[in-house]
Amino acid sequence: SKVIEEILKSIQNQTYPKELLDTYVIVEREDDPTCEIAKVYENVKVFVRKHLERKGKGYALDEAVKDILERGESYEAYFIFDADNVLYPTFIEEMNKAYDAGYELALGYRNSKNWNGGWIASNSALTFSMVNTFQNKCRSRFNMNVIVSGTGFYIAGSVLEKLGGWPFNTLTEDYEISCFATLNNLKSTYNEYAEYYDEQPTKLKVSWNQRLRWVKGHNQVDKLYSKKLRKSLLVDSENRLSKLEFSVSIFPVMFLLLTLILYMLFQLGLGIAGLCLGETIAYLPFRAFGWTLLATYLFYVCYAGVMLLAERKHININAKNVIACIFTAPIYWAMYIPIYITSVFKKEVKWVPIEHSVTLDANSFIITKEEKNEKEDKKQD
Repeated sequence: SKVIEEILKSIQNQTYPKELLDTYVIVEREDDPTCEIAKVYENVKVFVRKHLERKGKGYALDEAVKDILERGESYEAYFIFDADNVLYPTFIEEMNKAYDAGYELALGYRNSKNWNGGWIASNSALTFSMVNTFQNKCRSRFNMNVIVSGTGFYIAGSVLEKLGGWPFNTLTEDYEISCFATLNNLKSTYNEYAEYYDEQPTKLKVSWNQRLRWVKGHNQVDKLYSKKLRKSLLVDSENRLSKLEFSVSIFPVMFLLLTLILYMLFQLGLGIAGLCLGETIAYLPFRAFGWTLLATYLFYVCYAGVMLLAERKHININAKNVIACIFTAPIYWAMYIPIYITSVFKKEVKWVPIEHSVTLDANSFIITKEEKNEKEDKKQD
């Protein structure tokens, strides 16, 4: 309720015909302040959940989609947003182009409201920029399936009608949809011109819990889909490259990291053993350990700098936070190692709601026809 008004405004401000859009706001109780806010806007319907024992975003979406289908409503596509999202005025118009081109699943450009919210927020935003530009943009160019991250995407209504609801209920339902689309040869794409904004966590504990859920959910999805993808890879000639990539998941990266960590631990152990034995050259393993650690750190510093440089036209970040982001990025990404270890030993990871408070004035995005035409010209160039 603290942030949802801006996304409702941004939907009203879309250049796409508003009479063709219905918005469903999912709440957990009738006295939620969100309900009164939603009543102000046209074509907005409030859906109150009944089965609160089923925790998680996937279950909430499943309940709402089933209700829509049972009432006989039919839509060409379903967009999924969070309450803290804000859409650029041409978002749906741009995404409609992907739908008209035959894509059953499409993802927009995820930007951040709070790039200047501290090192946690800027690094979280930078991670999504990496997914945008260094992964999904490349995948789309080679007609490979994209990785859905969070919100800001649509899925064709015909797909959900066949499924009879929203059956994606793992802790990372977005990654589950990506694997489902790949396995079932659904065409998906990334549209960098369909821009939307969301809020990134600013506190370390919130970021840790969020990423722990992501890692646990990622493992859940791998267990569900890896074998199916490998089998389909062998018997189905369609979409093989995407299936290969999704079937191996993060194991190539894990192998490289594990090799690096084991090498550094070996050098550290060798140095300690040398000291215990009184060897005069015991400092050499320590030096190898230090240089390897420094080289790894500097590599990721440069990687973060390149990403920020590549995204400079999109992001709103001041010089202070650019510096902080670049030099803390290796630490932020290295935290995934203890997070992954925690996910292995922690049997149950629950969906914990994240409080949102950062607003972004949707009216500041209202554009004139001249500005819209100018953007179209730049895209064509």
